[in-house]
Amino acid sequence: MTAKPCVDASHPHFVSIPDSRTEGVRAYREPDEPHPLQLAFLEPSGERAWVEAISGLLSAGRTAEADARLAAELAGFDGALARLCKATVAAEVALEGWDDLLPILAEWEGPPVTAITLGLTNPPDLVFEPGGTHQPDLLLGLYSDEAYPFSRASKTDLLAECGKECPAWVGAEEDVEFYCTISGLDALNTALIHCKHRRFLRDGRDGVEGRAPGGYVEYVLGSWLLATRFLQATERALAEHRLPAGCRVIAGTVEVNADFITVLGADQPSAATPEPSAAPTEPAFATLTVKPWVPREDPTADALTNGPTLRQRLSSVEPAPAAQPARGFMARLFGRIRRP
Repeated sequence: MTAKPCVDASHPHFVSIPDSRTEGVRAYREPDEPHPLQLAFLEPSGERAWVEAISGLLSAGRTAEADARLAAELAGFDGALARLCKATVAAEVALEGWDDLLPILAEWEGPPVTAITLGLTNPPDLVFEPGGTHQPDLLLGLYSDEAYPFSRASKTDLLAECGKECPAWVGAEEDVEFYCTISGLDALNTALIHCKHRRFLRDGRDGVEGRAPGGYVEYVLGSWLLATRFLQATERALAEHRLPAGCRVIAGTVEVNADFITVLGADQPSAATPEPSAAPTEPAFATLTVKPWVPREDPTADALTNGPTLRQRLSSVEPAPAAQPARGFMARLFGRIRRP
């Protein structure tokens, strides 16, 4: 919306309000021919299969394959969000402060740190200032073998423990004063927060027939690109600055609509020694994602059926009163929010 001649755009109380024709707000120029992913996403099963495939690549540490697949899919879209995704290159995303880890741990007088949990999430209370951007937060936890035998656990063991309702190390972080942030994702993260195509209701109200809305597909691709760029930055930081001997990183995302978990670092032989005569009572493998894929929430559904909000799932570092709800599973898994 442009300012009328009688309105002074320089007035301190003037606010420019975009109208429905502004790109990226509500309008989306659908291509004449639907993108193959729009047809795949038309049914929930098609979207579920694609999400499970891309999540599986990240969880297995096949980050380059996930990046290539996202780039190929994004090439067929030209909306504002897709263009921003293409401009968010891996080399410009970095973990700031990770180079301080080894010097800090060298002076640490407590038990050796054998595991670090690192989760990408968003602040629970965002202030939407005009023109402002929102940097994702990192959930960071440092642990020793006093919380769990990390140094003797294999990646399979760790993923199996991650799949439990309450992993053994939850709440047992070592009090190491180490902080890091992630840079290079502010613009993409902000665009995803503000995106108006976050849901596909599949009931005719989306105004598109025979295909999933292009804006929604771009939003899904952008969410997974955000997760991929975070994992690439984490892998690069570990390669450049190394980890303490025997230490692994459990990395993932928390409520950014692209949740995954993976374990980075040298693997260890499994500490478990199963008895050959005992029949397994549970599957011998760990699911790579902590929670199964489900369609995004319907805003018309009963509020009582919705899961906990991000405000409920994330708690501050300070001890919470007993009456407050417990933190959500993913937030507990990845530790607490640490800010300088």
